[in-house]
Amino acid sequence: MAQGEEGGEKKGFFANFFEELDNFIDDATSRRLGAGQAFYGKRKSSFYGADDTGKKKDNSKFDPTEDYYGPSSAGYFKWMQDEDGRVVPVTRLKEKNIESRK
Repeated sequence: MAQGEEGGEKKGFFANFFEELDNFIDDATSRRLGAGQAFYGKRKSSFYGADDTGKKKDNSKFDPTEDYYGPSSAGYFKWMQDEDGRVVPVTRLKEKNIESRK
């Protein structure tokens, strides 16, 4: 199979370069660089190398154990278990649920 065709082959230097650049920019704007991956989800880019434990296993798929899924409307919250046993985001002072219901 030639390079650039669909499948498991590499797409070429520039295609991989731009994909990796896009992943790095996503990580930087989502605050995942440095120790930010501990709170905002694992990194998509391989900026820290192949041995990076903070990198996602497959950055094209959503994984609730690796991705950030907290509220986007509030930045100052904590996680707390509700009466059903689910972990939900709540405000720090009044412990009011701030999870968006759709």
